[in-house]
Amino acid sequence: MSIAYLGPPGSFTEAALDGLYVPRHNAVPYPTVRQTLDAVRRQEASAGVVPWENSVEGAVTESVDALASKRDLSIVGETLLRVEFALAVPPSGTLASIRTVLTHPIAHAQCRTWLDDHLPRVDVVTTSSTAHAAREVGTTGTPGLAAIASPNTLRRYGLDIVAGDIGDSRDAVTRFVKVAPPRVGSLPTGTDRTSLVVPPTDEMRHLHDVLDEFDRSGVPLTSILSRPGGSGLGSYFFLMECEGHAHDPVVGPLVAALARRHHAYVLGSYPRADLALALNTAVPAQT
Repeated sequence: MSIAYLGPPGSFTEAALDGLYVPRHNAVPYPTVRQTLDAVRRQEASAGVVPWENSVEGAVTESVDALASKRDLSIVGETLLRVEFALAVPPSGTLASIRTVLTHPIAHAQCRTWLDDHLPRVDVVTTSSTAHAAREVGTTGTPGLAAIASPNTLRRYGLDIVAGDIGDSRDAVTRFVKVAPPRVGSLPTGTDRTSLVVPPTDEMRHLHDVLDEFDRSGVPLTSILSRPGGSGLGSYFFLMECEGHAHDPVVGPLVAALARRHHAYVLGSYPRADLALALNTAVPAQT
């Protein structure tokens, strides 16, 4: 069965497939994160790959919300990809001719300083992915239109790069996750990560009590994110990530306590990707 990923072809998510050992000939692009995950839910694909977190902008909330909204999928793997951005125009276009730039919101955020310094008056239109932006500009060839994406993707869609390495951080890294039905799990490796969801509550002490559980257990809590719970202002769910696997002798009791006292559930326990390796690996060619 195929693997779904956030497309179109040429997206950073497609480049991340290699780090998750997904053969590209077996991968099918979908236009949005939710459609990617829904393909797995409908069993059109055995698994899906979506962006999860960026070192500059933080969590990809579209992915967090779409995955945490139901309990029918789990994270089974992750990979890290160093990202590089360039600006490109249709053939015969120039930097001076640009009036509108298309790109993904997170890419825009990572290139904001360069845009403010060099193109302060252009309009920025956000798209579902950087590859979508490149394909749109390459397909229409509209004068004055430009795209921000990886250099490989921009070339793939026949665009001319007019500015390279325009990101605010040269060490920007994005984390991508592979998701699958809960029956597909990952065994402990000794270097794992566990992602948990704590559902919304109206109790003011709720987060404090959850953090106390981590403190008593000694399990390192590596990140925490609050997202609207959907039932009104002040209602939030929390995405928490910690070191270790849910089957570890220390993490297991913590997970059980959080489930019993706070209705938390495991979104996935999976091998943790190597940051140092990602920073020393070039963005793979997207062909």
